[in-house]
Amino acid sequence: MSTASTSRTIKFISKAGTYTAVIMSPNGDVYQEYEGTQDDVTAIYPDFSTLKPILYFVCTSSRVAEGVADPDAMEYYFNDQKISFSGGVSTGTFAGYFKTVAPSGDQLYYGLQILKNIVDLAGYAPAVIKMVATVSYGTQSDSIQASYTIPVQQATGSSYRVTIAAGDSKNFVITDKSGSCILKAMAYQSGNALSQNLTYKWEKMGATGWTELSGKTSQTLTVSAADIDTYGEYRVHVYRSGSEIGTDIQSVMDASDPYDIDPHPIPEDETITEDSTGNGEVTYTPVVVKRGTGTKALDTQFYFVLKDAAGVYLNTDRDVPKASQTVTRAHCQQAGGDVSVTITSVD
Repeated sequence: MSTASTSRTIKFISKAGTYTAVIMSPNGDVYQEYEGTQDDVTAIYPDFSTLKPILYFVCTSSRVAEGVADPDAMEYYFNDQKISFSGGVSTGTFAGYFKTVAPSGDQLYYGLQILKNIVDLAGYAPAVIKMVATVSYGTQSDSIQASYTIPVQQATGSSYRVTIAAGDSKNFVITDKSGSCILKAMAYQSGNALSQNLTYKWEKMGATGWTELSGKTSQTLTVSAADIDTYGEYRVHVYRSGSEIGTDIQSVMDASDPYDIDPHPIPEDETITEDSTGNGEVTYTPVVVKRGTGTKALDTQFYFVLKDAAGVYLNTDRDVPKASQTVTRAHCQQAGGDVSVTITSVD
């Protein structure tokens, strides 16, 4: 079974408003698997030289006038090594591997296109793409960054992979009150897309956990602005001939909503280290702010849902309204890596 593989970094900047940055791919989860051994690779899939997947940097602003922020400049990194470009194509160590993408027409985002297979480049291990944007407002300027983990692993048998791709050009972002976006479930076996004998079950993350969406059993799911408040998470289960072959989770952002939840993380980098001598916890004390002011808009408590990458719950008090939530090193160890935190205000 597959799991979602997006790693998000959120940065909050008081002097220039609140910015939320995330890297998304319209292709769904970007990953690579290889057959054979590191000394004798016999096949790699999906083949990036054919697929050429794109990772988009989506940055939303708390200011109503901005909605989706437009960066002044972008920098790109592969495993913390800066990528250099000439004419939009990567040079040096990464020559020919990457190409920059700029907003054009209905496509609103900067991003990075992968032109070659990265299995060898990544050392047969997961790779991290980091994007750093320079965003200005008036005379003030700051850097906003986000990262995306690309799983790279050896294939095991005829492995299945399920991912949620964008079913339209919206890239999982709703930008106006009457807007919507489409999620499309894709299933693969050994890199080949499946289309026969498949059924689907869609779920939405709510204040207390996952809820099945009644009657939503097709390959696609349309999410409208009325369905979510600023941010929503959806999960699909895919079945082949009645047996579940995988799940995936995808977030949807509504850049048109008048309210934002500012999580106020401490520390601000939201990082927990595996080494016990480093930082061992992150505490969130959120507030609801009105877009355009950055000031507190409502007096409310929040539901906190902690999950691993597969959507498995890590806390039992998901239905208890609270003012704050602490994520600990133990949560990360239980999750086997990154912990997803969903914060929902109490109505």
